[in-house]
Amino acid sequence: MSFKMTSSLFGEVEYKENEVYRFEQGLPGFMDKRDFIFLTIEDSPFTVLHSIEEDLYFFLMDPFTLFSDYEFTIPDHVIEQLQIENRDAVICHSIAVLRDPLTDSTVNLAAPVIVNTTNRKGLQLVLENSKYSVRQPIFLGEEKSGYNTNENVTAEQDEAAANEQR
Repeated sequence: MSFKMTSSLFGEVEYKENEVYRFEQGLPGFMDKRDFIFLTIEDSPFTVLHSIEEDLYFFLMDPFTLFSDYEFTIPDHVIEQLQIENRDAVICHSIAVLRDPLTDSTVNLAAPVIVNTTNRKGLQLVLENSKYSVRQPIFLGEEKSGYNTNENVTAEQDEAAANEQR
């Protein structure tokens, strides 16, 4: 069975019931939105997590390709909540905030989106005592000619840069 929704980003989108991911607690700030689909953007590092309930969407990126030293442990309560039985069925994304100009865009490494592809359950995990920033620059320093893959950028440096922009 197919369904349709209207997106300001993609126009009319058709999806099937088995493409819907359930976020039982919603996402922080959007607790009442629980059903989402993933939409790809061709020739882009971004994926879109789009609510099927309204025109609400989030740009996502794979944090592991962007930051080679990015790591965290999924807590047991999350493994239980998402009913994770197979590590290969877990996908992790980070929410990106796209700005104008695009080179000022950031990604939230402190609260990854975790998805179990087997049962299509997901959640956004706020990492406790994280060394990661909620506004990590995606692009390199001043020239901003490529993606930021600098493993030595700390949350403090990121916060200082964000304050300078304000």
